Amino acid sequence: MPESRSKNASRDNNRIGIMSLRKLLSILIISLMLLSVSQVFGQELTMGQKPVEDIKVRIDESGTAHVTHYVKGNSAVAIQVITIKGNMTNFSVTDQNNSSVQYFSVATAQKSILFPPTSRNMTLIKYDLTNVVSQINGVWEWNYTTPTDAGYTDFYLPKGVDMIWSNNTPVYLGEKGIRLHGNGFALHYIINEPVTYQNVQWQDSNFIIGIQTLSDLGPYTFDQSAKAYAFDVNKPHSFVTVIMPQELLWGPYQGKLNGNGTLTSTFHNNGTHAWIGFHPSKSGTIQLTGTTAIPEFPLFVPLVIGITVVIALQFRNRLNFN
Repeated sequence: MPESRSKNASRDNNRIGIMSLRKLLSILIISLMLLSVSQVFGQELTMGQKPVEDIKVRIDESGTAHVTHYVKGNSAVAIQVITIKGNMTNFSVTDQNNSSVQYFSVATAQKSILFPPTSRNMTLIKYDLTNVVSQINGVWEWNYTTPTDAGYTDFYLPKGVDMIWSNNTPVYLGEKGIRLHGNGFALHYIINEPVTYQNVQWQDSNFIIGIQTLSDLGPYTFDQSAKAYAFDVNKPHSFVTVIMPQELLWGPYQGKLNGNGTLTSTFHNNGTHAWIGFHPSKSGTIQLTGTTAIPEFPLFVPLVIGITVVIALQFRNRLNFN
């Protein structure tokens, strides 16, 4: 009986020893991380080495951002990953096979995830930022701050968004996403932004101009002699995009609000139409002036001139001036 108790006590001591060893290893790992801690006033707390990672952000129709950090493995040193600031839900850390992995977390303004040295090729950090994009009068807004350890972030917008405004500069997306470099940006976009079509008649031809905006639009005018197209917007600080047929009015373009300032930003051209963005600070008349207008410089004229020059050169080469 005493011998049996002695064996049980020995097993208990072994279990305690193993548990103590695990705790010691965890403390040792954390201590090694803390040895490399550097903290600068006003900056994030950093531990270990910056990750090599790709960040992908998919924004849904409700304004929730679904975030994934694709963190490449490093077997030599500890790694710290800083997450994106926001109301975080559905948090998980897994490998490529969706199996949980060991990590430590540090609660700061932007949550940090610490990984001990690992031989994994890839670690996935996933979470949702609920309602991080807010809707104000039909415009979705997000003042995004890039984590200090990240080089870039890939954004994918909801269906029905073919362009965005980045720091009040229009950017055409089509059906693609956008890659952000730098510290962050002020993101604005409109889902299924309405388009108003205006029909400009000149002689026997009709030209359709599209205007994307949430603002109400007033009457338009087209002045061929002044190479100018003008229309009224009734909502200040509105985002306005003019889709101009180049056969009617050719760029470069200059835009003015109530005859003052320069508003124009041509940000896309598909060969037949130019996308021209405005963000006027108040309501009034936007006038868009081009360099040529129909019928001053029809699009087929350069082609005719080019063909004529080629024919003339070939004919000259056949002449014998001797």
